[in-house]
Amino acid sequence: MEQTGLTMTSTTLRARAGTTLPSWRPAAVTMLAVLGSWLTAWRIEVAAGLHLDVVVLAVVLTLTLGRVVSRERPRAAAPYLLRMVALPVIALAATAVGWLLAHHQVLGGAVFVAVLSGAIWIRRYGATWSRIGTIASLPFIALLVVPVPVSAATARTLWPALFALVAFAWALAAHVLAWVTGFLEPPLVAPTPTDPARARPGRPGRLSASTRMAAQLAVGLATAYAVGRWLFPEHWPWLVLSCYVVCSGNRGRGDVLHKGVLRLGGALVGTAVATLVADLFPAGDRWAIVLLFAVMGVALWARQVSYAYWAGAATAMLALLHGYFGIGGVGQLGDRLLGVALGALVGVAASWLVLPVRSRDAFRRRWADGLAAVSELLGALRTGEGVEAAGHGLRFAVAQLELLEPAYLLHRRTLHRGPAAHPADLVALLRALGRALGEVAELPGDVLLAHRRVLGSWARQVGAVRRRMRGDLPVEPAADPDVPTNSRAATGLDVLDRADELLAELDAAFTRDVWRRLGGG
Repeated sequence: MEQTGLTMTSTTLRARAGTTLPSWRPAAVTMLAVLGSWLTAWRIEVAAGLHLDVVVLAVVLTLTLGRVVSRERPRAAAPYLLRMVALPVIALAATAVGWLLAHHQVLGGAVFVAVLSGAIWIRRYGATWSRIGTIASLPFIALLVVPVPVSAATARTLWPALFALVAFAWALAAHVLAWVTGFLEPPLVAPTPTDPARARPGRPGRLSASTRMAAQLAVGLATAYAVGRWLFPEHWPWLVLSCYVVCSGNRGRGDVLHKGVLRLGGALVGTAVATLVADLFPAGDRWAIVLLFAVMGVALWARQVSYAYWAGAATAMLALLHGYFGIGGVGQLGDRLLGVALGALVGVAASWLVLPVRSRDAFRRRWADGLAAVSELLGALRTGEGVEAAGHGLRFAVAQLELLEPAYLLHRRTLHRGPAAHPADLVALLRALGRALGEVAELPGDVLLAHRRVLGSWARQVGAVRRRMRGDLPVEPAADPDVPTNSRAATGLDVLDRADELLAELDAAFTRDVWRRLGGG
């Protein structure tokens, strides 16, 4: 296959993907949960004579919990019960840490940093601890968003636990209702791998990814907190929140830098928008809250296109929220932008200098998982057993690789030169191959049985790519002796021919250029 053909096909795949607008349905489900939580919390706040800080806390928790629930649908009720028990306790602990931050700055900051970095570190102990870590971080992040300290009416009481349950109930109910009614497709969950290559432990003597990320986050948050307390004593959360967003979920240095750029660019646009609307509403004007929710709904939809839209909308929403509480004004927007920029810079520096994770290592691992999932699906197609589970595994592996795609797309647009293939091309090709193999899996069993030789050829081809990636085979691929070179595209079935062409193209792209870029010899 010629290089021009590869480039044209990859360009076509990207163009088609770029013309598809994201669905509005996930945003609608999240907004249903947010509005329900806001109305419930507001009614409780009025009836109990509390302060609006608890209403904001409930809304922020619902927003963040909605993303957690939407990305993971457990196969059993145990994870939900775990969250239902853990979240109220963690909310009470977060309230106590919030009191420490207000009255004992050094101790409160140390505890805050330890909790958030520890929530990352415990992921090394498996899926259950990962869920606990995720849940543990959410109330503490909410502390950075609530514009006023926790009031005396709610501090050292059980009210935060109740509002945390309200937020969780609405987030869960909205998404379960959407899944049951078919309004949303259930999210992909991590499959149980049958391929030993996908279940391999980390290298002996090397720190786990969670340990590296925890160390980076601890250094970044501590630095952002100290600098924030020094430069912006009343608004240090600007730096800490920005640093956390950039550092958390580290998928390599390129991904962190990409998030930092998006965070800064979005904040710049958001500051410009906030400058226009911040003084339109006096303190306590409920139209500011109406506009805030409208911006939130649009931002939830646009976030699927780029995080920059969410970063910009978040700045505008915080300006509206602070204006509602009578805190700050247009004059603080420049300081907020500076705080966001410094926090992002600290996050990028910590991720690049403290036990860094190389982007190519993260890509190689997820790429290897994708190829292993292709092998599993081809094996299932040949035997006719476990096809559905193997197809789900491939879709999940592709989705995990796609999380790295935005950073590589930015790299290709700005730094990549020449016609050579790029790792971003592999993502597009594997995505297209996954769809093609999904169509193959829908063929009747007798058709698949009649083409077992072709399926076997594909399996050997993918296996050779995997061995070349591990360094077990030379770079240049060898011809398959069981399949003559003139037999390609001779099945007479467009579905099989399309998958065959994509496999050949993926093999060529990986072998010629990308293999070396990803650390091959």
